Amino acid sequence: MSLLSSLFRNVLGKPGAADYRDSAEHFVRVMREHGVALGWGKEELRFVDALVERLASHDEFRDAVGCWLGEIFVRAFGGEWAPGHALGPAVRVKTPEKGTRHLFPLGWVYRRADGGPSESIAARCHKELGEPDDPARLGSFTDEGARVWPFAGGRLPDHLPV
Repeated sequence: MSLLSSLFRNVLGKPGAADYRDSAEHFVRVMREHGVALGWGKEELRFVDALVERLASHDEFRDAVGCWLGEIFVRAFGGEWAPGHALGPAVRVKTPEKGTRHLFPLGWVYRRADGGPSESIAARCHKELGEPDDPARLGSFTDEGARVWPFAGGRLPDHLPV
């Protein structure tokens, strides 16, 4: 964490980009230890709804899932955490088609956890970023944490990048 973001958080009580990143990385490590292999690519958007649904009854994970989703926007879409946004933690992403968008990953996770499938994160991502390409074809997880891809045979097709 940089000195400036550390001071900002300690003086104002607000987390910065480094805090969100640290939370996301810790969450991914914990999930991997429990057999759920999460990453940072665009393909994760096919699984975020299933993950939120799986963890919906565990309130303590909501912020961590939101930080992970935000870090996907940062790493896979070239976004950046927008400090002090009035509507809560936001990631600013510039797209060629839609210009600059402010996305609210933590808020989206809470809405999906409380509101169910009608608050689909994949559908929001598709609307704002164009990914996943078909928000109706989402993946899921087995009880053991393995991914079930929404394609024939439950696997990722060879022509799609991992």
